[in-house]
Order: sequence, then structure tokens, then C-alpha cells
Amino acid sequence: MTERASGEAWTMSRGYARLLALPLLFLAVFFAWPLLRVIVRGFVDPSPGLANYIRVFGDGPYLKVLWNTVETAAVVTVLCLAIAYPVAYVAARLRGAWLHLAAAAVLIPMWTSVVIRSYAWMVVFQRQGVLNDALLALGLTDTPIRFLPGSIAVHVGMVHIMLPFMILPLIANMRAIDRTLLSAAAILGANPAMAFLKVFLPLSLPGINAGVALVFMTSLGFFVTPALLGGPRHMLAAVLIEQQANQLLNWGMASALATTLLVLTLAIYVFYARITGGAAGAGAGR
Repeated sequence: MTERASGEAWTMSRGYARLLALPLLFLAVFFAWPLLRVIVRGFVDPSPGLANYIRVFGDGPYLKVLWNTVETAAVVTVLCLAIAYPVAYVAARLRGAWLHLAAAAVLIPMWTSVVIRSYAWMVVFQRQGVLNDALLALGLTDTPIRFLPGSIAVHVGMVHIMLPFMILPLIANMRAIDRTLLSAAAILGANPAMAFLKVFLPLSLPGINAGVALVFMTSLGFFVTPALLGGPRHMLAAVLIEQQANQLLNWGMASALATTLLVLTLAIYVFYARITGGAAGAGAGR
């Protein structure tokens, strides 16, 4: 009776469409429309044309900042992977209270604001900070080293913030690996190192791929930590965009830079997805 009264029968597709209508409307109004305005503004402000993009790709400073952004994101990703993999390997083998303790050690730092953690690293790296005091006390240097502003401080601060985003996918992937496969490899004559390289490492590639993509893509748009620890000599794209918009009031250039960073991020993601997808397919074929 209800279906006849309403004039249309309920179907699976119609039900899903109704459920998705409000979220899609929210994304269209508060995400897609502002993003479209930013893209359009890069072409029409201050005058219609490609002047902003010609400056982005023609002037050395803008290209240098974009390259510095990609390079910093890559370095941070490699450092996070090098630190997170052994930590995740150990944590994935834990059980009971030890597992909960390891999970707390990974998650609790995420509850602290990025701004607070960045300021904490400023205290560590300043000329009269903890690090310089330790170096002077050990006799490793005669004068305080200028870490701020600088790339070392930016890399350390970003690694500290992004490390949980690498550890968590690795732990989830490693806990799903069947450990009896390693025992089978040992029975067949493989030593622990060979079993790890031939069995465990290939099976952990999905976790590596997820962590690398998450950390690298997030690092491309990092703002707070580079702004506080990097300064003008180690400026990233997000800091330059903020400078163009809020300090120089050049909204057209800021929009062009933001659009360029968006396209660059999408291009890198598509390229990475093709590489990892091809590698996974080749591995499955063997």
C-alpha cells in the first residue's frame, strides 16, 4: 500500500541515491564550488589569460619552491618508512597489553596539536635550545649551530607529525600476514633473512604503498611546520600560497599556485598508482 501511495517502488539504486543526496550536496557546496572558484580565479585575476601560470613556470623562485616541496615530501616519506617499518614489524608481533601499549604510543602524539608540536621543536632547535646545549656540553661544537630556520628542523618536525600515518597502515597490513608462510619458508630451507625478503616483504607491500601515498600526499600540502621551522630559505608551496594571499593580496597568483600544486599532486598520485598497480599485478601473475 505504501509503495502504491507514493507512486514509485523502492529499489536499491533509488535508496542509495537518497542516502547520498545530502552528502553530495554538502561536498558540492563546500568543496567543489570553492575549489572551482580557486581554479577559475587563477585564470581571470587580475585579468583573463595565462599571465599567472606564465609567472609560475617562468620565474625561477616559484619553480624552486615547487621543487623544494616535492623534494621535502619525498625525504620525509623515505625517513618515515625507514623508521616506521621496523616499529610496525615489532608492534605487529605483540599481543595483549603490549599491543595496547604500542598502539597508545603511536596514537597519543596525534592528540597533540600540530602547532604545539612544531613550537616544541622550535624550543629544541633554537640557538639556546636543548640540542645546542647538549652539543656544547659534549664538546662536539664550540658555538651554537643555527638549525632554525633550516631544512633539518623542517624534516624532523614533519617526520614526527607524519610518522603515525606510516606506522598504522603498516601494522594493519602486517597483522593480516599469515605467519605460517614464514614457517613454511623455513621448512623449505630459507634462513630468516631470505624468508623476510622473499615472503614477508612482498606481502607487506600493500601497507608500504598505502603509507607512502598517505604521507607523501599530505606532506605536499604541509603548512604549519614549514612556516614555523623553515622560514624563507626553506619555503614550501603552501607557505608561498599563504604569503601571496594574505601578505601580498595577490589572489590570482595564490590561486594559480594552488591549482598547480593540486594538478601536481594528482599527477604524482596517478603515476604512483600505476607503478604500484603494475607491480602488484606482476607479482600476482607470478
